[in-house]
Amino acid sequence: MFINSSWEQDLIHLRRYLHQHPEVGFDLPNTRAFVKQKLQEYGINTILEVGLFSLVATIHNGEGPVIGLRADMDALPMQEENTHAYCSLTNGKMHACGHDAHTSMLLMAGRFLEKHRDLWKGTVKLIFQEAEEGPDPGGAYGIIQSGQVDDVECFFGLHVSPLHPSGLIALRPGEAMASADTIQIHLQGKGTHAAYPHLGVDLALLVSHLTLAFQELVSRRISPVESAVITIAKVSLGSAHNIIADSAVMEGTVRAFSNEVRSFIENEMRHLVNHFATAYHAKGVLNYVRTYDPTINTKAVAYKLERIIKQTRGEEAFQFIEKPSMGAEDFSRYIMHRQGAIAWLGTKHNEVTSYGLHHPKFDIDESAMKYGVHALTQFVIHYQEEE
Repeated sequence: MFINSSWEQDLIHLRRYLHQHPEVGFDLPNTRAFVKQKLQEYGINTILEVGLFSLVATIHNGEGPVIGLRADMDALPMQEENTHAYCSLTNGKMHACGHDAHTSMLLMAGRFLEKHRDLWKGTVKLIFQEAEEGPDPGGAYGIIQSGQVDDVECFFGLHVSPLHPSGLIALRPGEAMASADTIQIHLQGKGTHAAYPHLGVDLALLVSHLTLAFQELVSRRISPVESAVITIAKVSLGSAHNIIADSAVMEGTVRAFSNEVRSFIENEMRHLVNHFATAYHAKGVLNYVRTYDPTINTKAVAYKLERIIKQTRGEEAFQFIEKPSMGAEDFSRYIMHRQGAIAWLGTKHNEVTSYGLHHPKFDIDESAMKYGVHALTQFVIHYQEEE
């Protein structure tokens, strides 16, 4: 069952408005106000403000399961490079990860479920979440800590994907996305003139050796059948071309699919920082912060979604993904809290809609969004059916 053409136009208008007015992180006052207003227009009035700017809206419809549908609302701190009529109106902020589409689809799904109460029974909680992109601990943490989703039996969410053809629903049962931990290494050496390196401690060499040693952790200290990524993405070092700096900071991420691998990497990184810093007569301190856990889709929920999509749209509308992604999502917190799954909604139609997530020219095929609304609503409608 699909939304009609009038509703689809409303869906596109929602997305374009949100795209033009991006807000970042935990600072979403206008986005929350807009979402709350729309929910009320659709007759959904049980709305709780959670965290700083998240919302949990509830539709009660008799006895039945409590299902949580989640959409993230935050944008990214980056400049848009598109030239279409609905570009971001805020310099330095852009919906480059599709959260504008996620929010719009969940709004329309809520509207549909409120209007068509005869098609389903139970309770739906519409979760509009801040700060999926961070900063740590991310918006899902506050929602779960609030206790407002403790009664949810199963969580379901969608994420747009420029890697899949428009309208396709794709997911991986089990390991779907990796953890994402942040690392920051502070190094203290001894500054000197570049002409006299023997009088100081050259932290550029120390940074280089540590970066290589971290990569060897993955290639030589972790089992080849495990997956892990260590990335040093930022190094702050030096102030002039002829001065050896006395301090440096290395920053990056660690990604894996198991807590055992995460712990091993953390311990080994601490050992390497201490070892190399001592060898170079420097001092080093590693700050390792566990941020998002691995996203492990509940297999039973994944297979349930497969059945629902194939029954309601056909075999070609659904696809299992063979390999997990090293990207991360704080949807993992919902799955760990109860059970659930997050799936990809294909939004690639042509070259314009093939730019990757977090790219300054990222855009979606808006015609795919109705299939996202379909997946959200049909998951609720058919959730209780026998396998």
